[in-house]
Parts: sequence; C-alpha cells; structure tokens
Amino acid sequence: MRVIAYTYEADIHCPACAKAAHAGGRLTLAGRPTTDLNGLPEHLDDREGNPVGAVFSTDHLDTCCCGTCRKELP
Repeated sequence: MRVIAYTYEADIHCPACAKAAHAGGRLTLAGRPTTDLNGLPEHLDDREGNPVGAVFSTDHLDTCCCGTCRKELP
C-alpha cells in the first residue's frame, strides 16, 4: 500500500503538487513532524484548517486527475 495522492482544498492532488504546496506554505504543519513515504509531514492542514488526507493505492478511484497539474492519477 502506498500513497498515490492527497486531498486538500476540496480537491485531490498528486504527491509532487502536495510537496510543492507544502514548500510554498499552503499546507501547514499541524502536529508531530513525522513523515510519510513521500517525505511530507503526516499531520498537515490546508489553508482552511482542514486536515490533509492521503489516498492509498488500495483505495478505489474512478479516473481522476490532479487538481493542480491535471496529471492523471494511478
């Protein structure tokens, strides 16, 4: 099981765009700074204070793309 996307700002985003959002300050640390396999802190909040969620390879996704870069998610 691996993280294939993240949910925040009412959309779904690929790991690369989530990393860029965190580096740009749009996702903020909200708890312990442990990291997941993609190198992001496990406890992040979006700009509205909602927790960032992970989408795993075992989760069911209909054909979907990243809300930022529009890349199709696996």
